[in-house]
This record gives sequence, structure tokens and C-alpha cells, in this order.
Amino acid sequence: MGFLSFNEMYFTQALDRLEGRTLDKKELYEAKQLLKLLDDLLDEGYTLLNRTLEEKYGAVSRLRAILKAHDESPFPIQKRILSNVEYDDAEIEIESVCERLSEHMQSGTTPSDNPFLADLIHYCQWIPQQSDTAYVFLLRDAFLPYLYFRGNGKSSLYPWVINRDFLWQTAEKGVDDFFRLPVYEALESGVSGYEDFSTFCRPRIRKVLCEHTVLERTLRELLGGIREEKILVIESGYCGTVPLMLAALDDRVDFRLYTTAPFLYDVYREKIFCQKYEKIRSFEMLYAQDALMKFSSFRNGRFYVKTATDKEIWEKAVSEAAALQGGKSNISVGYTAKAAFL
Repeated sequence: MGFLSFNEMYFTQALDRLEGRTLDKKELYEAKQLLKLLDDLLDEGYTLLNRTLEEKYGAVSRLRAILKAHDESPFPIQKRILSNVEYDDAEIEIESVCERLSEHMQSGTTPSDNPFLADLIHYCQWIPQQSDTAYVFLLRDAFLPYLYFRGNGKSSLYPWVINRDFLWQTAEKGVDDFFRLPVYEALESGVSGYEDFSTFCRPRIRKVLCEHTVLERTLRELLGGIREEKILVIESGYCGTVPLMLAALDDRVDFRLYTTAPFLYDVYREKIFCQKYEKIRSFEMLYAQDALMKFSSFRNGRFYVKTATDKEIWEKAVSEAAALQGGKSNISVGYTAKAAFL
């Protein structure tokens, strides 16, 4: 059981349903999303799944043939902003990055016209505003939502750079795969509904944490520093590995994702803003979230990053942040989770 075996089962079953007949709009959309998932993984350098599915089942070719037969084109692959970003040698604490962006915005920056930022504002407004709740933003992907909440006068905000680099530095290279494995094992076992899914995953995640004591202690200390009754973790999405990890350590933790993989739509239904996996790169590849900074170190309870040396990256990031600040009063807060699924 695991990543490959689940995906083999998932994609072959989907192909059996979709091949050999005329598909309606919803079914074609599903086929496009499935192909996009594989195209994204391949573009990011994860070749094993794509190669296995193609060699054993011709899955990629068959999905493309389905779309071609219906005169449909695949979702385009959104390339990273810059492939060779250079970063300053000096480390900077994450809060200092926020201060620098704020200073730049006060100088009259023109807001970015990236149309996806309106979606991002809607996502921020969809996140429930709860009393006695701490909000943990997983950076880099949730940096702009953090700035939105910060600029909107919210308190108890925690920008944590808990990503693959943090996990590898605190535990070992590749440890994120061990935390992700229970997700696929749960799905392959037929677990449905978040409560059963969480019950399945939590003890398995705790077992991995017990094998990496420095990481477990670090996360427990971070969570222990939060005094609010509830903790809401915010991130872009996909498997929700880090939110699940935090929830396994602290019963106060809940989370909200922008979207997730199609095979997790039903599991995370109440926790995702939309069922539009094809937009996840639009979220993750904004300048402020993809290129502005990278994780450097964690020490004395603080996250440190290195920031881009390219002036244009800073200008683009500031304009994105300015769009969120300028747009927060112009978009109705009546936008709901239900609307996001349409």
C-alpha cells in the first residue's frame, strides 16, 4: 500500500469510467484535472508516477486521447516565475520581511493586476473569523493570506515556514514522504469522511514523529506557545501533510486549504475553498510566495529566510501585497464555500 499502488488504482478506475463513450462537461473536467495532476508532477521533477502509469497502463496517452476525441485541450502547465532566483547570503527573520513589504507599500505601489488575486482575497474572506482562535499560516505558500490578515488588524497570527526544507533540516531528507504515506494508505483502504480519515492517519503520523525526536519536540514547542483555545492552519493545499502533522500533535488544530487533489475532494470537503486543483499553481507561484524568499533556518523559536536579490521580484511581490490590501474592502464578504464549488 502507498503512493504508487493507490495512484495506479485511482487512475485505472477513472480511465475505465471515462473511456469509450461521450462524456458530459463534468466528466471532461475530471479528465482534464487528472491529466493536469500528472503534468504538474512531471514538470516538478517527480517522474516515477508519470512513467509508471504510462508504461503499465498508457494512462497519460489515454487521458490525452479522451480530451482530443472531445475537442478539448489540456490545462496549460504554469511555469515557475524564475528558474534561477538568487538569494541574499544574510538571513532575515520572517517578521522583518513583512516589515520591509509594508514599508514599500506605503510608498504608493501600484497594485498587481493578476486576476487570480481576486480569488485569493475571496479565499481569505472565506476563512472563518473565530474568537479565541490562533491562525497559523504555512509559508511560503500562505504568505499573502498572512499579510492580508495582518493588514486587516487581526491578532494571534503565526507565520511558520514549515515546508519540505524545514522538515529535511530538522529531521532528515525525504522525511516528508513518510508523513504523506498515511494519506495514501487511508485512501487505498477506502476510508471516507474526514473523521475516519483523521483517525486512520493520526497514529501513523505520530509514529513517524516519534522516530524524529528533534522535529517532534520543535513542533510541540511551537504549538505549546499558542494559548488560544483553537488553532486554524492556513495553506494552499494538495495533501495537507503539514496540517495533518500538527493536528496529530494537538487536538486544537483545524485547517483550511485553498484546494486539494481530486482524490481528496470528498475527504476535505468542508476544509477546502474550491474543487479546482488546476488553480493550485496560480496560488503557489505568485511572486510573493514562490520567489521572494526561501527557508534558511529555525533557531530559538524563530524562522529565518533568505530573500531574493532581484529588485523586480520585490517590486512584483509588493504589488501583489498591495492588491490584497486594496481589494479587501471592495469585494463582498458574502462569498461562501458553496459558491466556490460552482
